Formats: sequence, C-alpha cells, structure tokens
Amino acid sequence: MIDYDIYYRESLSVENESLNSEAFDIFISAFNASDRVKDVFDKVNSQYKYWLIHPEYKFTDDELTSIQATKIIKPSQFNEQEQFFELYNELKQYDLTTTKICIDSTGFMRNVLAFLIIALGHMGAKKLYVLYSEPVRYIDNQNTHFSISADKVKALDGTAITPTTNAKDSLIMSIGFDHVLMSQVVNEHESATFYPVYAFPSLSADMFQQSAFRSSNIIPIKDNDLTARKFFAPANDPFSTAKKIQEIVNIIHYRDQHLKHNIYLCPLSTKAQLVGYAYYWWKEGRHQTNRGMINIVLPMCISYKRETSIGLKRVWQYTLEM
Repeated sequence: MIDYDIYYRESLSVENESLNSEAFDIFISAFNASDRVKDVFDKVNSQYKYWLIHPEYKFTDDELTSIQATKIIKPSQFNEQEQFFELYNELKQYDLTTTKICIDSTGFMRNVLAFLIIALGHMGAKKLYVLYSEPVRYIDNQNTHFSISADKVKALDGTAITPTTNAKDSLIMSIGFDHVLMSQVVNEHESATFYPVYAFPSLSADMFQQSAFRSSNIIPIKDNDLTARKFFAPANDPFSTAKKIQEIVNIIHYRDQHLKHNIYLCPLSTKAQLVGYAYYWWKEGRHQTNRGMINIVLPMCISYKRETSIGLKRVWQYTLEM
C-alpha cells in the first residue's frame, strides 16, 4: 500500500522576488484574471514559461495582447484531450524523463489539469512540481460562483475504464462551493452510494462553513447522505487527499468483499485536492481493474468565471513522484 505521507510539500514565500531558488525548465500556467495566478507566473523562475488560455474563460485575442510568455497556447476545443494536444506540440521537443516541469494548478480547468498530470506520467515524466495558490478570500464568500455553465458529466479521457456489470456503484466526491456542478454529478450517479469528502482544515477559518452551507443545496441528495458518511481532507494537501481516497476505497471493498465495485472519483473542491485525486488514480486507481473499476468523472464546463478570488495568501509546492 502506498504511503502518501512521505511525499514532499512545502510553502513558498510570496514575499521573495522569486518563488523558487532553483529554476524550472518548463513552467505551465492557465491564464485568468486573478492576481494569484498572474503574480505567481511573474515570480516563478523558469527557463521557459507557457500560458494556456482555456476557451472556457472566453478571452478574446485583444484581451491577451499585453501578457508575456515563452508562448501563449490558445486551444479552441473544450475537450481535455484536445487542449492537452495543443500543449503536447510544445512539450514533445523536450526529454520529459529529465526535464524539470512545474505546473501552477490554480487557474486550470479541472478536467485539463487532471488529464495533464496523468498524460505527463504516461509520457515518462519522473517527477512533477505542482503549485497551488491560496486566496485571501473568495469574492462573494459562500455565494461565490465559479462555473457559469456546464455540459454533460463524463469520465475523464484516459481514465474511462468500462464499468463492471453486476457491480456496486460508489461516488467519492470532494465538497466545494459549486453546488450546481455537484448536483449534476449526484444526479448522473443517483444510484451510487455517496461518500462526501469535505475540505477540512479549510483554506481559512470560514471556508469550511461556507462549503458546508453550499453542499446543503445539492439536488437530489438523499436526506442522510451528507451525514451518514462524512470524510475530511485538508483543502491544500493533495497527498492527504490521496490518502483519504485510499482509505475510502478500502472501506468500500471491505464492506462488500464478495462484490466488484464501480468507484467514481469526482474532485469538485480546491485544485490542490484535484491534484490528489489525479495522483491517486495514477498511483493506484488505474491498477484495480480486478476489483471493478475506478474512474475520474467531472462535469464538462463550457463557461467559467475569470476571477473568483481576492488576493494571494500563500503558495504551496507539491512534488509528485510519478
């Protein structure tokens, strides 16, 4: 069993002119209007820097004329595989087994970030550095909306293992602020046993209560689903999140040992927790087909708010050993 406690995470000082003393070879960030995304891009020390412009943010070319980077990559498709291929056309010139790659997870669309981590693993990357920037607060506190509109719920490209017939379904979902997206997923998997994972400790003292308040609006949640099974993982720690998923998966298999299981992982809280879901799937989930299947599922956003937070509180760096 993998011990996720051994993996390295550190807090980087936002007061320094450069966030990292030793330069990265490649730095990839997803542009949006938040200061915590743009400030980190400026402060990271890297030989090459790439901005990925998600179509979900709906930036026009005129709005991007002032931003600087080694290259600006602007996919036109929403699908995570198509967006990654735009990046791949740049990354394929490097030897990814030795290249020091850093990704700022903060502004990424969830599906593209998860796909990117897994794809880089498949491409031979031995180690990835991932950043996550904590905000001082969200713009409208518990009323902050992130997605504007979303399409269907589907399994992430590259993780879509065919569900096992005559198996028991379970949904492990991190609880965030966007109850509309959470409702879409619960509705899609309404026959599954629900395992909510709350972000606690949260990024600030009030954010746990805010997300818990929003979770009460999930429709069509069963009366006891948010209380009968309640799990917690730190909002800013992907490795503790992966460890918690590992624990829940073991509970699922132990309770019904004679059955196979279709387990759906849905990361709808912080990007740090999403990194934990993707990392768990890469390290363990993809190997468990003898016990059923484990898929990452997400609602596919087609429009997303450009700015949802105020300020830059802290930057975390996680080292993913692939």
